Amino acid sequence: MTRQGVLTNRNETFPTSPGAGRPPVAETCGGGDRLRVPDRSPSAPPPGEVSRPTPLTSLSSTLAETLTTAREAACLTQEDLAERSGVSVRAIRNLETGHTSRPRKQSLLLIAKALGLPSGEIGRLMRRPGAGHHPAPPGLTPAELPAAPHHRLIGRSTHLRSLQAHLSAAQDGSTGRPAVVVGPPGAGKTALVLKAAHGVRDRFPDGQVFVDLHPNMSTAPLTPDEIVPRVLRSLGAGPVADHPEEAAARLRDALSRRCVLVVLDNVDSEAQVRPLLMDRSRNAVLVAARRELSALTGQFRQHIDVLDDGEALRMLEDLLGAARTAAERSAASRVLRLCGGLPLALHIAGLWLSGRPHRSLRDLADRLTNEQDRLRFLRVGDLSLEASVAACYSSLPASVRAALLRLRRMSGDFGVDDMLPEVTASPGMAADLLDELIDRQLVHAVGTVTDGRRLYRLHDPVRQYVTYGPVGSWHPERITGQVWLPRQAAHSG
Repeated sequence: MTRQGVLTNRNETFPTSPGAGRPPVAETCGGGDRLRVPDRSPSAPPPGEVSRPTPLTSLSSTLAETLTTAREAACLTQEDLAERSGVSVRAIRNLETGHTSRPRKQSLLLIAKALGLPSGEIGRLMRRPGAGHHPAPPGLTPAELPAAPHHRLIGRSTHLRSLQAHLSAAQDGSTGRPAVVVGPPGAGKTALVLKAAHGVRDRFPDGQVFVDLHPNMSTAPLTPDEIVPRVLRSLGAGPVADHPEEAAARLRDALSRRCVLVVLDNVDSEAQVRPLLMDRSRNAVLVAARRELSALTGQFRQHIDVLDDGEALRMLEDLLGAARTAAERSAASRVLRLCGGLPLALHIAGLWLSGRPHRSLRDLADRLTNEQDRLRFLRVGDLSLEASVAACYSSLPASVRAALLRLRRMSGDFGVDDMLPEVTASPGMAADLLDELIDRQLVHAVGTVTDGRRLYRLHDPVRQYVTYGPVGSWHPERITGQVWLPRQAAHSG
């Protein structure tokens, strides 16, 4: 094998053009003594002078051309480079001829170090076209992400930076771990996920796929066997197989040849995520989960909760303006407290007030004071805190829904003993039920008392939902010792 002006066969010496017919001269190269035909072009080094590695900034554009030129500039044969790097001759030959479309990162690092490239040059080598990515097969390039929130995500800056850094690393092939955002209803999981996805979408040139696994309560959540063909159709990966196992195999094959970001919203189980996970993949999976996905090993988990008082105030000021909020500071404090620090509740409250400049913050605080009406009044347009809670509730197993309804009798903080016998029959069953409800982000632990007992509390919107019932299906008999007449007709504004 010969290259222009370079003798790459150990046992034979043949001059090659443009120096054909010229006498070869001895030259000391990185791999030992070699014979080289003088090149009389103006840029060629004088005879006898050691060749220096060519900076990668001036090398050819593809990975194959760059590696070939760098090796020849170092005066190494493929066998020499294999011996120095520990990478096989066959692997090096495949890289230089472009037959390896997805080279291993470790192999490229070993070759770069064997060529004596400085760290900055190694970084440029890793970014060459062909260094782990090649154009996707013909088909669709999906761009399915819904619009990102236009408002600031107060209290989520650290989560946002962490998610985008993790997704960027996945695009570089550094990790195949899914990113999972989990939190209670109304905490802003979907908003955070969309903001993060839009921030890195340019890193995934083969497209972005978005799937809402439970878009409305009138339909059942998507099953894994339904998710696989849905993603395949988005990728334009040809006819979907009838058998679920074959469809899953086709999806893995399609993803292996692409650099895609897949975003899943309203995830309720690990099984809905697993078909999209692959080792050594350049794709990324971003999940907004309604519950902990504990069996999803290796996940990059981000838990979000309610905002603290300062963050909640800044969110309201962003929507209303600091002057309007400061003018009614006492009423603003009431609104913040009644919204419970939930981003969705605060966002709805701010939009309701900003759309009604003639109404005061005190008007809204008065509307939210009655707990029976609060969920119903935290609604503007198609945004509703009650709808968020109802969606989580509707996806619960029947036994968990029944137990949650019995828990409405628990006022304030409660422990395992307080659940007996009305909610469950034994302490063990009570502890298991609490584990399930905590995983599903419906109950949270609030601390311990002096005797060591652990105390828990239902998230306020969840407690209000199971106590007073959804709109249009009220159950006055649930409220012991009082008769309650719904007031939504009188206060529908």
